[in-house]
Amino acid sequence: MENIFTYMVYAGTVLAVLGLIGLGYSVRMAIRLKKDAPDGQEAKDRMQLLVAVNTAALGTGFIGLTLVAVGVLVS
Repeated sequence: MENIFTYMVYAGTVLAVLGLIGLGYSVRMAIRLKKDAPDGQEAKDRMQLLVAVNTAALGTGFIGLTLVAVGVLVS
């Protein structure tokens, strides 16, 4: 039977990879936002979405890396 910390490392790896994918997506959103150069309310709405996606991706990646670190250090 495998250790619970092994599963913690696997789950953390998945979350860290999802966080990296989310960061890549937010970079693409930012490049597209700069290229389109909207003005007014549309720019504000798109920037708010970009900030939300970026924050969620950073949080997911942080939690994943924390799980990996704890799983490796404890096991």
